[in-house]
Amino acid sequence: MAMETPVLLGQSHGQRPIERLRLTRGPVNLLLLGGVHGDEPEGFALVERYVREGGWRALEGLASLFVVTRVNPDGCAEGERTNGRGVDLNRNMPTKDWTQEARAPRYFPGPSAGSENETQILMNLVEELKPRAILSAHSWNPMINYNGPCRKLAEAMAAVSGYVISDDIGYPTPGSLGTWAGWERGIPTITLEVERGLEPEAAWRVHGESLTAGLLFAARNVQLG
Repeated sequence: MAMETPVLLGQSHGQRPIERLRLTRGPVNLLLLGGVHGDEPEGFALVERYVREGGWRALEGLASLFVVTRVNPDGCAEGERTNGRGVDLNRNMPTKDWTQEARAPRYFPGPSAGSENETQILMNLVEELKPRAILSAHSWNPMINYNGPCRKLAEAMAAVSGYVISDDIGYPTPGSLGTWAGWERGIPTITLEVERGLEPEAAWRVHGESLTAGLLFAARNVQLG
Protein backbone atom coordinates (compact mmCIF):
# COMPACT_ATOMS: atom_id res chain seq x y z
CA MET A 1 0.00 0.00 0.00
CA ALA A 2 1.28 3.49 -0.85
CA MET A 3 1.62 6.10 1.85
CA GLU A 4 -1.43 8.37 2.01
CA THR A 5 -1.25 12.11 1.38
CA PRO A 6 -0.25 13.98 4.57
CA VAL A 7 -3.06 15.66 6.49
CA LEU A 8 -2.48 19.17 7.83
CA LEU A 9 -3.38 19.23 11.52
CA GLY A 10 -2.50 22.88 12.10
CA GLN A 11 0.43 25.23 12.39
CA SER A 12 3.13 25.86 14.94
CA HIS A 13 3.63 29.20 16.64
CA GLY A 14 6.04 30.05 13.81
CA GLN A 15 3.43 29.14 11.19
CA ARG A 16 5.14 25.92 10.17
CA PRO A 17 2.83 23.04 9.19
CA ILE A 18 2.25 20.13 11.54
CA GLU A 19 1.22 17.14 9.46
CA ARG A 20 -0.10 13.69 10.16
CA LEU A 21 0.85 10.72 8.00
CA ARG A 22 -1.18 7.53 7.78
CA LEU A 23 1.08 4.70 6.72
CA THR A 24 -1.07 1.58 7.09
CA ARG A 25 -4.64 0.50 7.66
CA GLY A 26 -5.93 -1.91 10.28
CA PRO A 27 -8.47 -2.37 13.07
CA VAL A 28 -6.54 -0.52 15.81
CA ASN A 29 -4.76 2.84 15.82
CA LEU A 30 -1.13 3.40 16.77
CA LEU A 31 0.62 6.76 17.01
CA LEU A 32 4.33 7.39 16.40
CA LEU A 33 5.75 10.82 17.27
CA GLY A 34 9.04 12.62 16.70
CA GLY A 35 10.43 16.07 17.24
CA VAL A 36 8.75 17.10 20.49
CA HIS A 37 12.13 18.60 21.37
CA GLY A 38 13.98 20.19 18.47
CA ASP A 39 17.42 19.76 20.02
CA GLU A 40 17.05 15.97 20.03
CA PRO A 41 17.64 15.16 16.34
CA GLU A 42 18.55 11.56 17.11
CA GLY A 43 14.87 11.02 17.90
CA PHE A 44 13.12 12.84 15.09
CA ALA A 45 15.66 11.77 12.47
CA LEU A 46 14.96 8.17 13.49
CA VAL A 47 11.21 8.64 12.96
CA GLU A 48 11.74 10.35 9.61
CA ARG A 49 14.01 7.55 8.44
CA TYR A 50 11.53 4.96 9.69
CA VAL A 51 8.90 6.54 7.46
CA ARG A 52 11.27 6.48 4.47
CA GLU A 53 12.59 2.95 4.96
CA GLY A 54 9.19 1.31 5.15
CA GLY A 55 9.53 -1.15 8.02
CA TRP A 56 5.99 -0.11 8.91
CA ARG A 57 4.63 -2.12 5.98
CA ALA A 58 4.60 -5.16 8.28
CA LEU A 59 1.69 -3.50 10.09
CA GLU A 60 -0.60 -3.45 7.06
CA GLY A 61 -3.89 -5.11 7.94
CA LEU A 62 -2.97 -5.26 11.64
CA ALA A 63 -3.09 -1.58 12.61
CA SER A 64 -3.50 1.92 11.28
CA LEU A 65 -0.18 3.62 11.94
CA PHE A 66 -0.31 7.39 12.22
CA VAL A 67 2.90 9.43 12.38
CA VAL A 68 3.78 13.02 13.21
CA THR A 69 7.48 13.31 12.43
CA ARG A 70 7.90 16.81 13.92
CA VAL A 71 5.48 17.78 16.66
CA ASN A 72 7.62 20.89 17.25
CA PRO A 73 8.68 22.05 13.77
CA ASP A 74 9.91 25.43 15.06
CA GLY A 75 12.28 23.79 17.53
CA CYS A 76 13.43 21.24 14.95
CA ALA A 77 14.22 23.98 12.44
CA GLU A 78 16.14 26.03 15.00
CA GLY A 79 17.75 23.21 16.96
CA GLU A 80 15.97 24.32 20.12
CA ARG A 81 14.28 22.24 22.78
CA THR A 82 11.37 24.67 23.00
CA ASN A 83 8.84 25.87 20.45
CA GLY A 84 8.83 29.31 18.83
CA ARG A 85 7.53 30.88 22.04
CA GLY A 86 10.22 29.33 24.20
CA VAL A 87 7.86 26.74 25.69
CA ASP A 88 8.89 23.16 26.45
CA LEU A 89 6.00 21.24 24.88
CA ASN A 90 6.71 18.22 27.10
CA ARG A 91 5.95 20.37 30.15
CA ASN A 92 2.89 22.07 28.65
CA MET A 93 0.37 19.23 28.68
CA PRO A 94 -2.54 19.95 31.06
CA THR A 95 -1.72 17.28 33.62
CA LYS A 96 -2.87 17.22 37.22
CA ASP A 97 0.71 17.97 38.29
CA TRP A 98 1.26 20.86 35.84
CA THR A 99 3.15 23.73 37.44
CA GLN A 100 4.41 27.14 36.38
CA GLU A 101 7.73 26.42 38.04
CA ALA A 102 10.61 25.29 35.84
CA ARG A 103 13.95 23.72 36.77
CA ALA A 104 15.62 25.90 34.13
CA PRO A 105 14.50 28.26 31.32
CA ARG A 106 14.70 25.45 28.77
CA TYR A 107 11.92 23.66 30.67
CA PHE A 108 9.56 26.68 30.65
CA PRO A 109 6.07 25.12 30.83
CA GLY A 110 4.24 28.03 29.21
CA PRO A 111 1.92 30.70 30.59
CA SER A 112 -0.77 28.11 31.30
CA ALA A 113 -1.33 24.38 30.86
CA GLY A 114 -2.11 23.47 27.27
CA SER A 115 -1.39 27.00 26.08
CA GLU A 116 0.51 26.12 22.89
CA ASN A 117 -0.81 25.42 19.40
CA GLU A 118 1.38 22.34 19.16
CA THR A 119 0.08 20.97 22.45
CA GLN A 120 -3.54 21.48 21.44
CA ILE A 121 -2.92 19.81 18.07
CA LEU A 122 -1.36 16.78 19.77
CA MET A 123 -4.14 16.53 22.34
CA ASN A 124 -6.81 16.72 19.64
CA LEU A 125 -5.05 14.03 17.62
CA VAL A 126 -4.83 11.65 20.58
CA GLU A 127 -8.46 12.24 21.45
CA GLU A 128 -9.49 11.67 17.83
CA LEU A 129 -7.46 8.50 17.28
CA LYS A 130 -7.78 6.94 20.74
CA PRO A 131 -4.62 4.97 19.96
CA ARG A 132 -3.88 1.62 21.54
CA ALA A 133 -0.33 2.89 22.08
CA ILE A 134 1.82 5.98 21.58
CA LEU A 135 5.55 5.82 20.82
CA SER A 136 7.50 9.07 21.04
CA ALA A 137 11.18 9.26 20.06
CA HIS A 138 13.48 11.61 22.01
CA SER A 139 17.19 11.50 22.88
CA TRP A 140 18.97 11.57 26.23
CA ASN A 141 20.43 8.74 28.30
CA PRO A 142 19.58 5.48 26.52
CA MET A 143 16.30 4.22 27.95
CA ILE A 144 12.82 3.00 27.10
CA ASN A 145 10.59 4.91 29.48
CA TYR A 146 7.04 3.60 29.76
CA ASN A 147 4.00 5.32 31.21
CA GLY A 148 0.72 3.52 31.70
CA PRO A 149 0.06 -0.19 31.14
CA CYS A 150 2.81 -1.06 28.68
CA ARG A 151 5.76 -2.75 30.37
CA LYS A 152 5.51 -5.74 28.02
CA LEU A 153 5.56 -3.39 25.06
CA ALA A 154 8.74 -1.81 26.43
CA GLU A 155 10.23 -5.27 26.89
CA ALA A 156 9.45 -6.16 23.26
CA MET A 157 11.41 -3.13 22.11
CA ALA A 158 14.25 -3.69 24.57
CA ALA A 159 14.64 -7.28 23.39
CA VAL A 160 15.85 -5.82 20.08
CA SER A 161 17.68 -2.66 21.17
CA GLY A 162 19.15 -3.86 24.47
CA TYR A 163 18.06 -0.64 26.19
CA VAL A 164 17.06 -0.57 29.83
CA ILE A 165 13.40 0.01 30.60
CA SER A 166 11.92 2.09 33.38
CA ASP A 167 8.65 3.70 34.39
CA ASP A 168 10.59 6.56 36.01
CA ILE A 169 12.81 8.87 33.95
CA GLY A 170 14.67 9.85 37.12
CA TYR A 171 13.29 13.32 37.81
CA PRO A 172 9.86 15.04 37.88
CA THR A 173 8.28 15.79 34.49
CA PRO A 174 5.08 17.73 35.20
CA GLY A 175 3.08 18.47 32.08
CA SER A 176 4.60 15.62 30.07
CA LEU A 177 2.88 13.52 27.42
CA GLY A 178 3.69 10.38 29.39
CA THR A 179 1.82 11.68 32.40
CA TRP A 180 -1.12 13.13 30.43
CA ALA A 181 -1.66 10.13 28.16
CA GLY A 182 -0.03 7.24 30.02
CA TRP A 183 -0.70 7.72 33.69
CA GLU A 184 -3.81 9.90 33.64
CA ARG A 185 -5.65 8.37 30.65
CA GLY A 186 -4.29 4.83 30.68
CA ILE A 187 -3.01 5.03 27.08
CA PRO A 188 0.17 2.95 26.85
CA THR A 189 2.88 5.51 26.15
CA ILE A 190 6.52 4.80 25.34
CA THR A 191 9.20 7.50 25.39
CA LEU A 192 12.19 6.13 23.54
CA GLU A 193 15.31 7.98 24.69
CA VAL A 194 17.85 7.37 21.93
CA GLU A 195 21.41 7.78 23.15
CA ARG A 196 22.35 11.45 22.76
CA GLY A 197 25.05 11.93 20.16
CA LEU A 198 24.56 8.52 18.56
CA GLU A 199 25.41 8.67 14.86
CA PRO A 200 22.38 8.33 12.54
CA GLU A 201 23.48 5.00 11.07
CA ALA A 202 24.12 3.56 14.51
CA ALA A 203 20.77 4.83 15.75
CA TRP A 204 19.06 3.20 12.81
CA ARG A 205 20.82 -0.13 13.38
CA VAL A 206 19.76 -0.12 17.03
CA HIS A 207 16.24 1.22 16.72
CA GLY A 208 14.85 0.63 13.24
CA GLU A 209 13.87 -2.95 14.00
CA SER A 210 13.06 -2.07 17.60
CA LEU A 211 10.33 0.33 16.46
CA THR A 212 8.82 -2.34 14.24
CA ALA A 213 8.97 -4.88 17.07
CA GLY A 214 7.17 -2.51 19.41
CA LEU A 215 4.54 -1.50 16.89
CA LEU A 216 3.84 -5.11 15.91
CA PHE A 217 3.55 -6.11 19.57
CA ALA A 218 1.07 -3.28 20.15
CA ALA A 219 -0.91 -4.24 17.05
CA ARG A 220 -1.16 -7.91 18.00
CA ASN A 221 -1.83 -7.64 21.72
CA VAL A 222 -4.67 -5.96 23.57
CA GLN A 223 -2.88 -6.09 26.92
CA LEU A 224 0.47 -4.33 26.66
CA GLY A 225 1.36 -4.28 30.35
